[in-house]
Amino acid sequence: MGITKTIEKEIIDYASKKNILLQGKALEALRNASDFKKVLDALEKENVFIVTKEAVEKKSAALEEKPKSGVKLKVVGGKAFVPRAKELSPEIDILKEYDVTDQSCSEGTVSDFLNYFRNKFGLLSEMLRKRHTLRPKPIKRVKGVAKNEGVDLIGMVYRKWVTKNGHIAFQLEDLEDKCIVLALKDDEHMTQLAERIMPDDVLGVKGVKFAEQLVIAREILWPDLPMRQPRGIEKGVSIASISDMHVGSKLFLEKEFYHFLDWINCRIGSRKEREKAGSIKYLMIVGDNVDGIGIYPKQFDELNIRDIREQYEEFSKLIMEIPEYIEVVICPGQHDAVRWADPQPAIPKEFVKELYGMGNVHFVGSPSWLDVEGLKVLLYHGGSLHDLISSVSFLDAAHPEKATIELLRKRDLMPAYGLKQPYVPERKDFMVIKEEPDLFFLGDMHHNSYGSYRGTTVIHNGTWQSRTNYQIKLGHIPTPGIVPIVNLQSRKINETAFMERGA
Repeated sequence: MGITKTIEKEIIDYASKKNILLQGKALEALRNASDFKKVLDALEKENVFIVTKEAVEKKSAALEEKPKSGVKLKVVGGKAFVPRAKELSPEIDILKEYDVTDQSCSEGTVSDFLNYFRNKFGLLSEMLRKRHTLRPKPIKRVKGVAKNEGVDLIGMVYRKWVTKNGHIAFQLEDLEDKCIVLALKDDEHMTQLAERIMPDDVLGVKGVKFAEQLVIAREILWPDLPMRQPRGIEKGVSIASISDMHVGSKLFLEKEFYHFLDWINCRIGSRKEREKAGSIKYLMIVGDNVDGIGIYPKQFDELNIRDIREQYEEFSKLIMEIPEYIEVVICPGQHDAVRWADPQPAIPKEFVKELYGMGNVHFVGSPSWLDVEGLKVLLYHGGSLHDLISSVSFLDAAHPEKATIELLRKRDLMPAYGLKQPYVPERKDFMVIKEEPDLFFLGDMHHNSYGSYRGTTVIHNGTWQSRTNYQIKLGHIPTPGIVPIVNLQSRKINETAFMERGA
């Protein structure tokens, strides 16, 4: 009896320290639990402060079912394998000024839209003015320029069309006036450049005046990134990235994802693979974390988990299996429990309470910016790429990195307003690419692809979902179960695949 009373006193004292009230037979249930402290800690994280017997039994069972998180050291040749990244301190900073989370203040008024486009024009035109080869005049001064005289302009594209003679024309406007610019059909270089143009692009044009408000283009310039060499760091650590898990879908590749969890915990694989996994200090998870509810017609029939909160519970359980020494950054996508329109705020705490309580898990918006080991990292799920690919003839879903490079040229993640991807006209522009990213991580396209452009490494993630009926109709072939790993020292990308052959 004395031992029982001592244990009960320990439970009561521990609950009292956490301001938890034990109700009914909760004390007896805690006494029977394998670790009452873990049970009370878990309930406290969920903001449960009146604890019942049922709550204790449910949480105790869940903790016993869940595999122990953290790294299981694998012994090879009598020595335990210790991940290199575990011994290093993280250097990560979220640049909150570039994240819409807790900063959204749009009311959707005409004034908001006007302010948004003026801000966009101001930011991007200032980048163009830094081009040494461009000496722009206000568009209203074109009238005073003699015919066939050279003229440089900066403006936003209002519309683009093909003339009856086969030339590509676009209307360019600044804050005061507008004019028409022609890319002549016989000028192959200009027609190739003009093919890239979308409404709302901010461009620089070098041309000659042809008529009162008509300019023949000789060169078209985008804000673009400056020429840079890729930057590396001295530390031998890596960033891995995944996206489009779609937890809750019948097509979620659960077996393959648990294989990934074993790998990133250095439990499996050759010595070389464990060294690769052991170098990972950061993991980017770039949206569509769950499949959501009501995202597309008849989705309900394709769900394995038909409650959004239960989808996030399963997602949280999986993420909690990632080693604690790895810094995990999670942004949303169109299937997550946030607004569909860009820019998207971070996933709310109410859906992922347990993950918000973990010091190594960080929730950010889409897009968002990070400073990782001194490198600038941009995360964006990638909703705008669909509009870009459908509007520009030489882009396709099998090579999404080429579309992403177009976004970098434009210095804008919102290539055109009013197409399929919705945008919120925030008073502060979160879609203009104000910095020069070293690493740019995206998802959404379900297709792994990589590219390099003027010092920026582009990493497109695949998916953890099997091929959908919609993708079959489009002829799109996804690349599931592949994890890219970027070595921050060399900036080289390696892949590890978790799909079985023939799957």
